[in-house]
Amino acid sequence: MALGSWGVDLNCGCPSKLVNGSGGGATLLKDPELIYRGAKAMREAVPEHLPVTVKVRLGWDSGERRFEIADAVQQAGASELVVHGRTKEDGYKAERINWQAIGEIRQRLTIPVVANGEIWDWQSAQDCMAVTGCDSVMIGRGALNVPNLSRVIKYNEPAHAVAAGGPAVAKIYPLGKAG
Repeated sequence: MALGSWGVDLNCGCPSKLVNGSGGGATLLKDPELIYRGAKAMREAVPEHLPVTVKVRLGWDSGERRFEIADAVQQAGASELVVHGRTKEDGYKAERINWQAIGEIRQRLTIPVVANGEIWDWQSAQDCMAVTGCDSVMIGRGALNVPNLSRVIKYNEPAHAVAAGGPAVAKIYPLGKAG
């Protein structure tokens, strides 16, 4: 916080096998009580004027516990909940997106809910907000191909696609070894 952070986010939605293999990310969706304890500890440690947000998916392998997960986040004192509209097991399968479930969570909670998943352009953002009732969306993979995606969504600007070869053309450096 001393370095000027605008807030802190607990990501309980990461589907990465590496992250999940160490008990982090979407693995936390199996234990809403652990999400509650983590978010509560963060809220207690972070100055009140800074937001504590939590990102989740609808569940691990089904959306049956989505309300339990969402309630845990709100009861812990989080400022905002970001919901990715798929389970961990759904991965990134476009046909599995469930914006309606995000809308059900938004109706249930009193804290702001941000929708995430399958946001590729201005129209998909508008469609998502219409279905979910959310006032905002979080972009993800779409920004890899359209670096100005946030402006496309906010201002309906033309998209500036990444040149042929995309992000894979960029050189990847291990942490602390750039140069």
